[in-house]
Amino acid sequence: MVRRYELMVILDPNQSDEVLQEQIGKIEALIKGTEGGEILNLDNWGKKRLAYEIQGRPFGVYVVFEFNMDTSGTTELERHCRLDALNLRHLLLVIPEKVLKLKEREKELKSSLEERRRKMAEQSEDAPVVDMLSSIVKEETEPEEAEGESEEKTDEPADEADEKKAEVAETAEAESDEAKTGGAES
Repeated sequence: MVRRYELMVILDPNQSDEVLQEQIGKIEALIKGTEGGEILNLDNWGKKRLAYEIQGRPFGVYVVFEFNMDTSGTTELERHCRLDALNLRHLLLVIPEKVLKLKEREKELKSSLEERRRKMAEQSEDAPVVDMLSSIVKEETEPEEAEGESEEKTDEPADEADEKKAEVAETAEAESDEAKTGGAES
């Protein structure tokens, strides 16, 4: 049965680059040599400090393989990693189906998010450009013009509230005039 695996190998950093590449090539050959063996991702992290010294070495070269392989080939791969003197440590993990489904869903979500961003960028390019500074300048100049107009029209009230006040004042004057004239007649 073919399953998805992840193998992390910590290699001896005191070796030359050619020897390290040869070691990585051996692991690749073991993976591809088994039934269903296919390398999906090879990630060489390079030389990193170890959490604790392994065989007196404070550093190691980390290499991560993600691959499909038949379950029968894992024993040979583990044996090679265990016996090779250049491998300081290794860890072989089976990636569960749930994790694979989650990875696929994550890829779908990322692609849909990128599509949305691309569409939004296209829409923003099509939208008219608004000059915010000119709209602020217009708002500052318009109230001054309105004040100048209201000073010129002193006879006309500016809005409805002023009109009502003027009507009340006129009726109050008329009533007071009537009261004066009515009081003088009697």
